[in-house]
Amino acid sequence: MNTTRRNDNMGDYDSLLESMNGIVEQMQGLADMAVVEYTPLVKDICSRKASQNEVGLLFDYMFSFLGDERMLQLFKHVCRHYFYTYPGLIHSYILDYRKEYDPKSLRGTEYEYLLNDEDLENTEQ
Repeated sequence: MNTTRRNDNMGDYDSLLESMNGIVEQMQGLADMAVVEYTPLVKDICSRKASQNEVGLLFDYMFSFLGDERMLQLFKHVCRHYFYTYPGLIHSYILDYRKEYDPKSLRGTEYEYLLNDEDLENTEQ
C-alpha cells in the first residue's frame, strides 16, 4: 500500500514538474518577445531627447521583465543615457529595481528603510 501511494505521489510530482516546465517555457517566451519589442524602443528613446514622462513610461513597461539579463541591459542603457538629464527619475527606478530584484544590495545603505522586515527575512533564507 505504501508503494502504491508513493508511486501515485511520484506521478503527481512528475505531472507538477511537467506543468511547471511549460510555465517556465512560456515565461521565457514572453521575455524573448519583450526583448525583441523593447530593443527598438530603447534605441529610439536614446537617439533623441525624450520627455521625462516618456522615459518613466518606458521603464514602467519594462519593469516586469528586468529579471531577464537582456532586458536589464536595455534598462541600464536608458539609465546611462538619461542619468544627467533626469537624475531623480533614474535614481527612483534604480532603487525600485534594487528593491524588487536585488534587495540584498540595499542592506547597510541609507536606502535600507525601503525594505520591510518581511523582505529582509525572505532574503536571508
